[in-house]
Amino acid sequence: MLNKLYIHQYRCLQNFEFNLKDQHSALILGRNGAGKSSFFDAVEVFQKIGRGVTQLKDLITESDFAFGETHKAIHLEINATIAKQIYEYVLEIELPENFSQPRIKKESLKVNGKTNVFREGGKVQLGKNAEFTLDWHHVGLPLISTRNDDAPIARFREWLAKIVVLAPVPSCFNKASKQETPYLERRAANTLDWVRHQLAVYPALYMKIVDFMALRMPDFASFKFESTGKNEKELVFKFRDEVANSLELNFDQLSDGEKIYFLTATVLAAITNEESVLCLWDEPDNYVSLPELSHFIVACRKAFENSLVESQMVMSSHNPRTINEYSEHNTYLVTRQSHLAPSRLEPVAGKQYLSATFIDAYENGELD
Repeated sequence: MLNKLYIHQYRCLQNFEFNLKDQHSALILGRNGAGKSSFFDAVEVFQKIGRGVTQLKDLITESDFAFGETHKAIHLEINATIAKQIYEYVLEIELPENFSQPRIKKESLKVNGKTNVFREGGKVQLGKNAEFTLDWHHVGLPLISTRNDDAPIARFREWLAKIVVLAPVPSCFNKASKQETPYLERRAANTLDWVRHQLAVYPALYMKIVDFMALRMPDFASFKFESTGKNEKELVFKFRDEVANSLELNFDQLSDGEKIYFLTATVLAAITNEESVLCLWDEPDNYVSLPELSHFIVACRKAFENSLVESQMVMSSHNPRTINEYSEHNTYLVTRQSHLAPSRLEPVAGKQYLSATFIDAYENGELD
């Protein structure tokens, strides 16, 4: 489980600390431009490192240095508990004068307080004995080989890789699947590829997906992948009315909201098998109809809060219905006074306001 994120000098985020220890779900609020997307982007840097991205230029650019202050290093830190062991990973990135690309200043990984990897510039120390050099334009964590998948470094990389960062755009979802993939893209264009992989690895997920869909579409009967060419498959849904009339629709023929239901059904089913998944979802209430919204958000929250494998979900939203489904103790507010000021994150619990409700206070700007 994620314990803490610390982000400094990354875009508008300075001394930005997010503590999620022992929480399975949280809601992040903030005005447009407050810094929520930058927070999601920073988490995505860790995710990409876990997925094997090692070229620093593919993770950080000059524009990511806060307020153009390239003489100050970006500091990214993540602390997580995985299989009862505490992992602390720190990455510092600098852009010295007259350099065209950022480079690694420091990189370290500790497990239960013991240093597994320590790096300054290009010099890397692995454990107590092994020392080697790396190009300082490459992140070291993806490049370190391990003897087996149970090694601490391998387990941590796998946890990072499984982080889900979502801001789905249903109109951009691929119409067919051409391969299986273990990871969802941020815009979820590869939803069908990912669903194929999940069902291939965990066939029992099928009924969990069906149950979720049937609750939201009473005429939903089943779904299946059908081959349309070499390695290409389309997803076909069957609907049936009360007198047994049936209709088949391709995934692409579903509405945007229905596609989101299906994506959500698979995400919630997948967390029952994947160990300790961290999911960040930017405005999951987009595309969901008002009558269904509260039930939809509650279903997401309960799935993560009842997770037996310690999974966590962090949502962002502007919708009052979604906000009402969270209590103040797990709601956080991102504020920013101007484009020249850094973002601040603070828990909503304990904030004082004059309005009758928290929603009214938020809308009236009393919490900033």
